[in-house]
Amino acid sequence: MIRLACIFALIAIAALVQMVVSLNGATATFFSFVGMPALGLALALYGFDRWRAGDFRFGPNSDHRR
Repeated sequence: MIRLACIFALIAIAALVQMVVSLNGATATFFSFVGMPALGLALALYGFDRWRAGDFRFGPNSDHRR
């Protein structure tokens, strides 16, 4: 699932680079409708995978110290 998140993040970065190189309405629209959802999906997939791995546990049996 991390690899899928990386693919979506690379799609978002490619859309961002395209927008920076040629800043016009078409590339801004492309980034808005493709780049930002891809970035959001990448972050959601990464967070879900980390949650599934148990990285967000707090309590007596967790590794997190307060």
